[in-house]
Amino acid sequence: AEMAASPPPPSKPFFLAPPSKDGEQIVLKVHPLVVFSILDHYKRRDPKQEHVIGILMGEVNITPEGKEYQIKNCFQQESMEHKGGGLIFDVHYYQKMAALQKKLNPKESVIGWYATDTQLDIISYEVYSIIRKNFPEPVHLVVDASLRDSRLSVDGYAVKKMGFGGKARLCQFGRVKTELTASEAAKIALGAVTTGGTDSERKSPFTPATMLSEMENLTYSLRELLHLLETVSEYVDQVVAGKERSTPEIGSAIKDALAAIPRIDMEMFTRMFNQKTENMLMILYLTNIIRTQVTLTNRIYEVLD
Repeated sequence: AEMAASPPPPSKPFFLAPPSKDGEQIVLKVHPLVVFSILDHYKRRDPKQEHVIGILMGEVNITPEGKEYQIKNCFQQESMEHKGGGLIFDVHYYQKMAALQKKLNPKESVIGWYATDTQLDIISYEVYSIIRKNFPEPVHLVVDASLRDSRLSVDGYAVKKMGFGGKARLCQFGRVKTELTASEAAKIALGAVTTGGTDSERKSPFTPATMLSEMENLTYSLRELLHLLETVSEYVDQVVAGKERSTPEIGSAIKDALAAIPRIDMEMFTRMFNQKTENMLMILYLTNIIRTQVTLTNRIYEVLD
């Protein structure tokens, strides 16, 4: 396989890494599948590897404010670090996987790379130099899989060239806005992963998740709603007592939430709730009758045969 090897890093980095404030706005929107794939790659890495590197797939949309990177997929990259700090990058594997991903989804292309190493060094620049041959403005996603402070950190960076005399002399890694986004189907799947199964099963993160029943899901939603109401009520009490400082944004959000709740008389609400419950019980009763009839019919056919 063709390899691209980088030399050991110099004693001092030759590029800057403060966040950039000027120029067009760049936003990274990361889908949950990407984060799970990166963590899975980190979990299955070779014991000799301290960090992992992979390629990001997705689309780039032009907005009035700038560019929006939709990071929808990724794949792991075969690479290895030198003892001296350099990098061996399997270019043949990268090109083959990128072409395969392009065949699976023609709308997606290589838009950057990810790493679990939170430090931006010469290796970051070497990977950038390879990927920009296929995509001129790649972005960098850093996932802190070590869970420092018991928190999963996901940060995005864009590379800006700097120089003089019409030639780029430096590369600046600037942090950009990064958001986690998900479709409705992905949200349901994530909910099943985080809330599925019994309490004893959820103690192990490797236990397969199970879908909650309608009653369990309703109970869970009501508990979450009650917790949010208690949190908001406690916050309002603290503001009234002068212990917390309020902001117009929070006050407006609470006002809008209360205004969205329909004002229904308690007697009417009880009557509507009971009617809905009776309808659901009738449906369950009819379903059980049909299931019993089907079972009896199958038994009769078995006896006759």
